Amino acid sequence: MIRNALLSALLLAGCSSAASTAVPAEATDPVGRTAFYVRSNQDGTMPERIIIHRESRARVAVSKQVENCTNAAYVTAQFDLTRGEASQLIGGRLTRESTQEAFATFNANLNDRTINVEVPQASVYERLERIPAPYRLYDFDLADISAMMEGRAAPRENFAFFVVLTWPDESGSGPFVTSRGRADATFIGEAQRQNRDTIRYDVGGALNGSLWLDAREGYVVEARFNEPNHPGYDNYSLVLQRVADGHEGEQAWRDALAAHWQGCP
Repeated sequence: MIRNALLSALLLAGCSSAASTAVPAEATDPVGRTAFYVRSNQDGTMPERIIIHRESRARVAVSKQVENCTNAAYVTAQFDLTRGEASQLIGGRLTRESTQEAFATFNANLNDRTINVEVPQASVYERLERIPAPYRLYDFDLADISAMMEGRAAPRENFAFFVVLTWPDESGSGPFVTSRGRADATFIGEAQRQNRDTIRYDVGGALNGSLWLDAREGYVVEARFNEPNHPGYDNYSLVLQRVADGHEGEQAWRDALAAHWQGCP
């Protein structure tokens, strides 16, 4: 029970695209960007704020907040930009000082294709082998998809990725980290979503539903999948609320972290 409670706190807390890597002149430099989302069931129940901040080209931070003055996640990821995958994630809690209290590590050896996960407080030490490339960590709420796509126009072609998920086994005896298989994103075409010009993809395989990327900037605007990415959910919905870039994005991130604990007992 203690193991699962800690793991649940952590969860709170492709063949790759062949699209050109050239950054169009009209694309915005993503460094400093803060994107605000709401993750929920597709009927809108169990909403949670997902705030994704691009600290640098190779580093992303995510805060997940259900309600102010309550436990919130603070997860950071380091990316190998050459391979287009995360090499390390650190899971933790958001402190009252807007810092990260780390309690879990997720290390990916992108050469030998292994992933090692350690959550010492829950006595979790697991290894996942033979991970195809590129992998995406589903419970990172598509922040890695945005990180590897943004800064250029969304691809107008099919792409794929392999889904990895950390999920506490209800019995407390099963694996915490698993590979769920390949997800294929099929290019459908242009679409208006959340008052934005987007490119729509229908997704099948390990995930089933639809994904919309910003047509010019490449980041995730919306996703709806049948498969949940956290215990207690029935399915998956992620909807962009707003984006702040550059210095405004940096300030928006700081404000969002500070506001979570402001005025709390």
